[in-house]
Amino acid sequence: MEQDELLKRLKEEFELVRKELKFKATFDELNNTFFLQDTVLQQGFTSPRLSRQICGRIADLFWSWNNFLHSLIMPNPSSMIIMTESQEFGEQEKKEIIRLMTRVMAHVSANSIAGLTKDKKLEAKFIDDSVALWNELSPKLTELSKKLNTMWTERAQVKNA
Repeated sequence: MEQDELLKRLKEEFELVRKELKFKATFDELNNTFFLQDTVLQQGFTSPRLSRQICGRIADLFWSWNNFLHSLIMPNPSSMIIMTESQEFGEQEKKEIIRLMTRVMAHVSANSIAGLTKDKKLEAKFIDDSVALWNELSPKLTELSKKLNTMWTERAQVKNA
């Protein structure tokens, strides 16, 4: 199936799923944050259970960020990069990072329940709550990322001087 046809099908099927599940999030909202189009193009298909495919993509993004946050709290001792980054954060910042991780885990575990129970209302809630949670997390993740970028940039300049 060609890319244009696949993307057209995705948008059409998305609207059907959105009406069926009655969630509020728009295609653009979800795609801009969770890259639905990229995922479907990479996989080469839209699932007959598109709502689970969407939820899976959303969960993957949250898991990815949670793994990053986890590495800041419990760095792999064999990774110089992660050990260095972890040292940039004090106890208060690490408590905030743990709070963020807890929010993500509560959210992602709700997706597991929705998948196991096949509860469409839980799926809809997960999708809508994902947008809200991302809007809460994104500024904090940006702040953490900027802090690390500043640290690496400063270290690079000292080494190049």
